[in-house]
Amino acid sequence: MIRSSASLIIASPIPTELLKNNKGSNYRILMVKRNANSSFINAHVYPGGIIDKADSEWPRFKSGQSLLTQKICAIRETFEESGLLLADKCPRNIHHWRSRVHQDASQFQAMCNELELTPAVEKLLPFANWITPVKEKKRYNTNFFLTILDQFKTQKEHEDYLNHVMADGTETLSFDWFKPEEALAKFQQKEIIMMPPQWYSLYLMSLIQDFKELHKAGNNIFRTSDNQLIPILPQPKASNNSEYAGYLAYPGDEEYDNGQKNKRHRLYFKGRPMNEYKLEINISKL
Repeated sequence: MIRSSASLIIASPIPTELLKNNKGSNYRILMVKRNANSSFINAHVYPGGIIDKADSEWPRFKSGQSLLTQKICAIRETFEESGLLLADKCPRNIHHWRSRVHQDASQFQAMCNELELTPAVEKLLPFANWITPVKEKKRYNTNFFLTILDQFKTQKEHEDYLNHVMADGTETLSFDWFKPEEALAKFQQKEIIMMPPQWYSLYLMSLIQDFKELHKAGNNIFRTSDNQLIPILPQPKASNNSEYAGYLAYPGDEEYDNGQKNKRHRLYFKGRPMNEYKLEINISKL
């Protein structure tokens, strides 16, 4: 059984007053650390979770739009897990709603109705679609969305806004704001755990240092030239490299379904949980 889920990549621009001395990316990405009882074994992931029936029952939006349902799910789960509410306005002192929403997903719509809020679905850009490999016991079909927060002039304004964000202590243990290159370095140093979808997306984002261009990350790899999501269903293969335990073949690789000869789009890995990756890719587009 494959469960449908949604995940949200949240980029927070560095305040303009700090940019003069900034090196590397001018934004940070929100990552939450799952607890040991989750399916992600203390891994750092993006906020997100399983789509609930209530996510599709919003009269104010047109019904029957699966992408919209997934966006609602991503926004709801982000609020549950981090306290960050992505809506047309951001009222204070709403954290008491988090436990109610966590217990009953329909309470998210109740909260929005009571406080006259509209989830900011228009600010979520489809980024990637990852499907758990066939042989795994727990499988998910997850749409990743990208959203970019407003840039503030000062660090004080920035921190005041982000005070909305706090780990809930149940689904997550902690949260961190990492530049993509920082997260990758911490993974390489084995300070954090990341699964391939997070590692790969952060790698692609690390190639783009300006948040204003971040929407281009993953073009022709995660999305087609006309911005349609490319389903990424990794196919595990035995490694032909003695340094690695195996590799995951991705669309376009010669070992992937309908792949082209001599084309590489694969991620070598070590360990279980995976603790080292090496990307090999020579495709220009899919």
